[in-house]
Amino acid sequence: MSEDILDVEKTQEENESSLKENMQEAVENTAEAVEETAEKVEEAIEETADKVEEKAEELVEKVDEKPNTPVDGPDTTETAPKSKKWLWIILGILAAALIGVGCYFLIKNTGKYKGFKKDRATGIYYQFYGETNDTAAMPKTGDLVGILFSLRTADSTLIPMIPNEMLMDSIGKNDLYAALRMMHVGDSATFIFNGNEFFEQMMEGQEYPFGDEPLYLDVKMYGHMPKAEFEKAKAEYEAEMAKRKGQEVEDILAYAKEHNMGKATEEGIYIKTTKKGNGPLVEQMQDVTVDYVGKLLDGTEFDNSIQRGEPFTFKLGSHQVIPGWEIAVSKLHVGEEATVLIPSSMAYGDGNQVIPPYSPLVFDIKVIKAEDPATTPATSAPALTE
Repeated sequence: MSEDILDVEKTQEENESSLKENMQEAVENTAEAVEETAEKVEEAIEETADKVEEKAEELVEKVDEKPNTPVDGPDTTETAPKSKKWLWIILGILAAALIGVGCYFLIKNTGKYKGFKKDRATGIYYQFYGETNDTAAMPKTGDLVGILFSLRTADSTLIPMIPNEMLMDSIGKNDLYAALRMMHVGDSATFIFNGNEFFEQMMEGQEYPFGDEPLYLDVKMYGHMPKAEFEKAKAEYEAEMAKRKGQEVEDILAYAKEHNMGKATEEGIYIKTTKKGNGPLVEQMQDVTVDYVGKLLDGTEFDNSIQRGEPFTFKLGSHQVIPGWEIAVSKLHVGEEATVLIPSSMAYGDGNQVIPPYSPLVFDIKVIKAEDPATTPATSAPALTE
């Protein structure tokens, strides 16, 4: 008997839960339908108001042209104030129109997301801030855009406000690119997405961690380059990079000759010993401590452990440094000092924020010590890690 009661209670709970979900869905659907209807009502009200204004002007002109008709009374004869009657009629119509507009905004602000409109083509909700520049460019597929954006839920931040430049793509309806296509350069807006759909399309199938919570994109579009212009700039950049890459070989040979660097290794690395070391040859997987100065071929320093007063320790053979260092340091003895010339293919290739593209590098290196693996963690040097 008790089991039957429990089954009944469980069934009631499931039914109540299902009913709540259905009611919530119905409310959301109704809100969307009301919002769409309200937008149509707003358009109709604006058209009606224009027509009423035109009609009012016509009636006032007619009333002013015709004389008033006498009204007979027991004690006096007066003229009927027709113009006043028409004025009250016109004011009544305008008042009704204003009430309609007020109802529209009341409905609008009690929709699914207060203050937001829904784009019917994509299903994305949006709200723009300030005046939109309708004459400014709108991005298309293949264009390059510059944006400031953040990604969040109502109470959690996934990506803080950061700048980004990206090529416009076309993945689906409920994605970042669909939102950006609604913007002009200079616009600021907030977009609301279905979080699960957004993550499926934009995050390579990663699971959205916030269930059914909506996902908010706050964004400002600050730059735009059309596809044709971008492709031209890209081709010019690639041509310049190819020129630099070809020039690098000549620059390395000229530097090596000028500084008597001797013969290069099969990897193209030059190693010139400036002071011999009395210690053993450095071995793979040892913790090697060095002092160094890093320079471009023109002598510009970009890193200097001596100035920092902090020698650099790394484990040789564990890929903690650029390939050119792995090869060069493995040929040095403890206590040895050397100048090393490394081609960009063994260093930073097409460059980074510090090193220009296809730049050969010169390092003055002193091996301080080399020890078998210790328990202490290795230090790091940002300019050397890949």
